[in-house]
Amino acid sequence: MTPRYAGALALGLAAASLPVPSGAALSHGQRVVLQRYLDAFVAHRFDAAFPLLSDDERRYFGSPANLASVYTADRFKLDAYQIVESRNDPPNGSVAVVSERIEFFDAVRQSPATATARVVYGIVDGKRGLRIKDPYHPWRALAPDRLSGGVDKVEVTVRKISFYTGRLEIVATFMNRADRVVTFLPYGRTVLRDQDGKVYLPIESRLPRLTDKTLYTGLRLPSSGEYTGAMAFLTPDRFQPKTLTLTIAPALFDGGDAPFEIDLPPYSLRG
Repeated sequence: MTPRYAGALALGLAAASLPVPSGAALSHGQRVVLQRYLDAFVAHRFDAAFPLLSDDERRYFGSPANLASVYTADRFKLDAYQIVESRNDPPNGSVAVVSERIEFFDAVRQSPATATARVVYGIVDGKRGLRIKDPYHPWRALAPDRLSGGVDKVEVTVRKISFYTGRLEIVATFMNRADRVVTFLPYGRTVLRDQDGKVYLPIESRLPRLTDKTLYTGLRLPSSGEYTGAMAFLTPDRFQPKTLTLTIAPALFDGGDAPFEIDLPPYSLRG
């Protein structure tokens, strides 16, 4: 899921109708531009949504194709929406809260899912008139068809690659099909390399959005166990590699003689 939905989903959604507060701050023009933006998502027309973004947001995404990639990677679909709250937010314009009924692909369960989410949008007045601020997304995202590596029935599969300013995030599933417990300590020697062999290291912080606590403290997987988590890597601001190669290390079997690493094959980034 894209970050604006993280933590805001209620699985098993109901198509409940939520009233708009009588003191809503949106003008007619603000409501129209927000509805045009959301209607473009309902129609899956990212080329129509992109021009409605603020100048800052358009520079951030860079192109309609990048905007589309963020939602395509999650197999995202906006089925319905309703503006449920709004307020003035000087000097940044107005803020609207929208209840959205969505479909997406759940990377943890590896299955389609539905949810309701309350999503916040900004509406600002710029040189091109009223436009939408839709922050907190990656500016580009990819979902590899099959990007896996393994050793002795222990496997790591990359589910999604997201590009932010100054960092890259990988969502990966760790799987143990061996008959004994394996422990991953991926903040030990894990590295990401580009086509030139330049190394990028995981970000270690106290912020849960940047550092997966389970992976940081050590992931113990029993036989037939699996875990999906995220790792962020420090990169240049507008990182656009041609290929990426991920090495996860170290991992150790209970009773094993020595730790081992898992090398994933190079992944070519198109476009």
